[in-house]
Amino acid sequence: MRGTGRRIAITGLGVVAPCGLGKDAYWEGLLGPGLSGGGPSSIIADWDPSPYYASPKDSRRADLVEQFALAAASEAIEQAGELTADPARIGTIFGTGVGGIHTLEEQEHIGWTRASGASRPSSYR
Repeated sequence: MRGTGRRIAITGLGVVAPCGLGKDAYWEGLLGPGLSGGGPSSIIADWDPSPYYASPKDSRRADLVEQFALAAASEAIEQAGELTADPARIGTIFGTGVGGIHTLEEQEHIGWTRASGASRPSSYR
């Protein structure tokens, strides 16, 4: 397939996954024995979002998927090194299967448990 769009350069790669943080750890985790235990796949041992936020309050308010996205983007930008291109032409791309579903489920639960029948939003009736 011949591309017709503009050329791009991938200068960094960031990965946050249960089998490894960072591209090298992730690759080793994929080739290793696999995850043990069980539970949600979003669990990452010793996860600390504080390096990516200005305050602990900000990190507590952020969805876990947002925290992972910031960590992965930070890693990719760090790998890229000094970027001399026009800042308007620099960006990151983030992909997730079902990002933020845990927060959505939490908020649905709060809506169900806190809302009375009369004040319940139409989506909870």
